[in-house]
Amino acid sequence: MAERTSPLINTATTLGKVIAFFLGSAVAGALVAGTMVPLAVGASKATEVAAGAYDSIEIPTENAAIAQPSVLLDRDGNQLAKFYVQNRKSVSLKKISPWMQKAIVSIEDERFYEHGGVDARGIARALVSNISGGGQQGASTITQQYVANLNVNNQQASGTAEDEIARNGNKDIADKVKEIKWANEIETKMSKDEILQGYLNLVPFAGATYGVEAASQRWFSKSASKLSIAEAATLAGMVQRPTRFNPTTNPEATLQRRNIVLGAMLKTGAITQAEYNKAVKSKLKIDPSEDTSGCAAAEGAAYFCQYVFNEVKLNPIFGKTVQERQSLLFRGGLTIKTTLDPRLQKAAEAQVVKTVPIGDPGGLGAALVTRENSTGEVLAMAQNTKFGTGKGKTKNQYTQYNFTADSAHGGSGGFQGGSTAKPWTALTWLEAGHSMNDVIDASRDDYGPTTQWKASCVYGGTVQAQWANLGNSINGMKKSMSAKYGLYWSVNTATVAEAYKLDTCKIAEQAERLGLLEGQTVTVAKRDDQNQVVYKKNAEGKSVVATETVAVTPKVLASPGPSFVLGSQNVTPLAQARAFSTFANEGVQCENTVLLEVKQRNGKLINLPETECKRLYDKDVISALNGTLTQIAKLRIVKGAFSASVGGKTGTNNNASSTWFAGYTSGLTTVSWFGNKDGTVKKGLNNGAELRGVKMYGKDSMTFAGPLWTQYMAKVYDYYEHTKITATDLASPTSTGGRAASSGTGSGTSTGSGTGKSTGTGKGTGTGKGTTPSTSAASSTKASSTGNAGQSTDSGQGNGNTKAPEKTQAAEKTQTPAKTQTPEKTKSSDKNND
Repeated sequence: MAERTSPLINTATTLGKVIAFFLGSAVAGALVAGTMVPLAVGASKATEVAAGAYDSIEIPTENAAIAQPSVLLDRDGNQLAKFYVQNRKSVSLKKISPWMQKAIVSIEDERFYEHGGVDARGIARALVSNISGGGQQGASTITQQYVANLNVNNQQASGTAEDEIARNGNKDIADKVKEIKWANEIETKMSKDEILQGYLNLVPFAGATYGVEAASQRWFSKSASKLSIAEAATLAGMVQRPTRFNPTTNPEATLQRRNIVLGAMLKTGAITQAEYNKAVKSKLKIDPSEDTSGCAAAEGAAYFCQYVFNEVKLNPIFGKTVQERQSLLFRGGLTIKTTLDPRLQKAAEAQVVKTVPIGDPGGLGAALVTRENSTGEVLAMAQNTKFGTGKGKTKNQYTQYNFTADSAHGGSGGFQGGSTAKPWTALTWLEAGHSMNDVIDASRDDYGPTTQWKASCVYGGTVQAQWANLGNSINGMKKSMSAKYGLYWSVNTATVAEAYKLDTCKIAEQAERLGLLEGQTVTVAKRDDQNQVVYKKNAEGKSVVATETVAVTPKVLASPGPSFVLGSQNVTPLAQARAFSTFANEGVQCENTVLLEVKQRNGKLINLPETECKRLYDKDVISALNGTLTQIAKLRIVKGAFSASVGGKTGTNNNASSTWFAGYTSGLTTVSWFGNKDGTVKKGLNNGAELRGVKMYGKDSMTFAGPLWTQYMAKVYDYYEHTKITATDLASPTSTGGRAASSGTGSGTSTGSGTGKSTGTGKGTGTGKGTTPSTSAASSTKASSTGNAGQSTDSGQGNGNTKAPEKTQAAEKTQTPAKTQTPEKTKSSDKNND
């Protein structure tokens, strides 16, 4: 602890300390109507000096608010957690047991109701005892102790370093004289009961327990109003040396100290002889209750709690700086009512643990997050781990990383999205003037090294990249098909064929628009202004690719080539939930919110900004997309498990190390994730990852993520209202057909290298002959059609007669397009098995 030097007098010697003690006492005596015995002859000059210094000392005219814990509640008012540096609950004096009031007065200041701010008789008694060797005695009154604790609170609130705070053992004469002056001032403004009430609410006990109400709950699990004589004496005895007289850690010393307090109560007449005899013979009985600060107390909801904590820390409405916001949270006594729905949260916690037991040796993770579409309120957030470090506990049980959130809110940055990214291409396809009924040539699985991909955000407007041996996870899919059929069966060659016709920067911009890139960073090969890879010399003098960590932008995504269209980019489950809620909400997206109400300690509400909701897409575009996504959810995932209208998209990355279902009703969007919780991609559900001791092969999003979503939603969907999702051009699992996309003014039926003939019933009635080669999407216009265009009915029965495809046992490996300028090709991490 730092040594602090008095500006009044040198107290380095024993004599100096005694003189300084007398000087302070003399000044005090002048302010208590001459009750102090005059100093020895020759001390008048010193007294005059001390008095001058005393008069110059400033005392606070206003005090910082007493530190109070902030409480976090769910939407029903149930407590989730507390945040504090001092666990305290201030109560009125009438809610404190009379025995407690008598005990503290008897042991700390028996003449409290008789003297002013300073007790001259007490000072003299303490001085005689200390000089004569009769033991160290304090002379501070309860009022002096009260202002001393106020001073500590003020210094803490102002950010004073801990070793500079004026506490016992670290005070100089200036501090003591300041307390004397302040105590006398307080006595003119507050009644004795008001001072005693303030003191009992402010005084520290052991650890982070402050104030008698919190102490009573901590060691006796009861309100301070119900303390018995012995219990009150125990707590009163702790005040002198809280760490030494802690009944939990040092019961023998605490018992001895309690009995000393009982003796003082008997001496002052606070208790009778009979009451003393009974109490002093009783054993030290405690009934402790743990009360911790922070999110660990929220148990399964701890990750949601952590998200809220970081939201307060990041949000400027709670203070100008991070330090101010954290101080408000830990000292400000806020009551924070959150959006968490305990019904959904309980169901989510149960379902993720049912899917993957906590601490399963295989290291796999499962997570769920649910949002309300029209408000952006986060209703549930769960994962199959316990919050904390778990030192010495079973491996894989504990983590502080939130699987569902971005790094700013306590997450690890998410996981590869796999085929959940394919709607980005579909949206770009629709906004470029195409239809989900347009036929595309999905037979091409090789794009050579000189292939030019349109990328308007990159230098030169194109990216030259190779994509060889592009594969699908389902047999027989390298053929012409409608865009909606390709999306329904998540056909890689179909998505890439669309991307080849489009501007890949526009596809990447969909991810940005939907909020999926927010907070994401990536380490990439450094490129110059002409999009060429930059090289540097390493320590051995060899030329190596220079790298840099950058925020993910559309340009960053598109610069290496179009591999991102199959889901190589990391996304978080919560960002996915926000993005897919846009499809549920007819193109309108509401920002995430976790706060319903924040009340200050004085009962006034903090003015929270309204959740921002904005239209991102035209209703017609979303309706066309929903024509496929609703069929995916209805026919492949939900399969009648519950009755609400649903939509969504599966997703599986390379090796199935990350699998998803992002699904929605009109009311709720829930995202389920299942995979390697450490983010590794080399081993997954299709090449040996273990669950419950069994190695898995050939698994994907349909194996765990889909059932996780369905079983959870079946339990909770009827808590909220749902209407039918608007959807057009419904996809069919059996019909590949549709109408051909046109180019320029031709509205024929040709697509790429195909014959231009649709396998559906759409005939294309434009002026073209059906043999015009297709061109880029940028110059094409949608063909008009008077036919059905391959639409399926609501029951999923299409107009064609094609049977639903069968999945292969071992899917083909997908490769990432490689820039021709880079030294070697990189293999894809974006294979999709769903």
